[in-house]
Amino acid sequence: MPGGLKKYSDKWYSGYAFQGAAVLGLIPILLPIIVAKLGGSSQAGMVVAAFYLGQLTAPFWGQITDRTGCHRLIYSLGYVLLGLGMGFFALTEDLYFWLGLAFMQGAGSAATNTVAAMFIVEFKPKQEWNPRIGWLQTFYGTGQALGLGLAAAAQLAPLWGMGLAALLMAPGLFLGRMGLPPAKNHKKVTVALLNHHKLKHPARAWHQLHLSHSISIKGIKHLIDEWDGPFGIFILSWFVTMLGTWMVYNLFPLLMESLYGVDAGMSSLAYAIAATLGIFAYAPSGVIAEKIGDGPVVLIGILMTLVSMVGMAVLAYVDTGMNWWLSQVVFISMPVAWSPLIVAGTAYTAQLATMPEGNALGVFNSSTAVASVLGALAAGWLSDAWGYGVVMIGACVLTVAGLFVLVVCLKKTPAK
Repeated sequence: MPGGLKKYSDKWYSGYAFQGAAVLGLIPILLPIIVAKLGGSSQAGMVVAAFYLGQLTAPFWGQITDRTGCHRLIYSLGYVLLGLGMGFFALTEDLYFWLGLAFMQGAGSAATNTVAAMFIVEFKPKQEWNPRIGWLQTFYGTGQALGLGLAAAAQLAPLWGMGLAALLMAPGLFLGRMGLPPAKNHKKVTVALLNHHKLKHPARAWHQLHLSHSISIKGIKHLIDEWDGPFGIFILSWFVTMLGTWMVYNLFPLLMESLYGVDAGMSSLAYAIAATLGIFAYAPSGVIAEKIGDGPVVLIGILMTLVSMVGMAVLAYVDTGMNWWLSQVVFISMPVAWSPLIVAGTAYTAQLATMPEGNALGVFNSSTAVASVLGALAAGWLSDAWGYGVVMIGACVLTVAGLFVLVVCLKKTPAK
């Protein structure tokens, strides 16, 4: 965890934590529950996919902010879009309205996340980027853990819970505007500077996820030319692994209740515990990566994920008499594994890139985003057609495939 809380954090970080509570805590639990009760798993998957499609608007928000210089306005607009999207979501039962409102929620999240990172790299000295982004990440992750805890109670009345999530954007916006850097401190940051500034673990991962805008198209074109090299092979491995991972996450409360009889309250608490542990795994992941290399740490993260998935898949078909609590224990490894995956995965992308680092990370982020959308659609369709047990098997198969592709990549890459 980064040091110097007082020195390297600002008042607006606390408001940003409210958004973490909604985007990573309340919405992932409540949204699929609300939709599935009225429309089934397929519709739930479609609505969750719309939420992630909304997050793909990050390049748009980044470009608009760059051109207009309206950092505060667009940052604040993110809270407003999220609040409206969640508030009206609880007032309708129409699929098309749900799709539009979920997209609005994702777009609001993308707007605030993008500008939040810009408030640091475009307003603060370069030597402060790492600790400041590290603390911002910590506030957001803490918000997630608290949001999941709230979701454990809110799932009893999910419509009211979604309304509560919407109301949280009011204090979030109030606190989130406190201490924002003044416009006079703005310094234009070029892509070249971002490409050459090597952020350290773990802050680098979060920073690049929210700053790689307007660069993905060039990167994807380059990827086509480099598809059989180490970079192209790693991106394939990452995409397949993320597809399997998000098949589990996107309809998580429905999956846990259907397969193991764990209600959304208990599964949310298990998720909250795992997310909290994951916060403390970021720094060790970076330290280990410095010693053994980024690629092997990604491998460790995939293996940790696979352990959870295989255990959950077995429990889906084998009744031990203890499946209710075993499923929750087995799951915990999966969110914790996200720390080594995202920390080392981001750095490994930059290491293998045969193009500017910004373009490479644009491809990396795009593969994650597309996998989250497709994962939601696949999970919804498979669960309606054959049940959630097949969803777990599919997730395992994809993750094993991602593991083997990564091994091929490691063999093509010189040891650190």
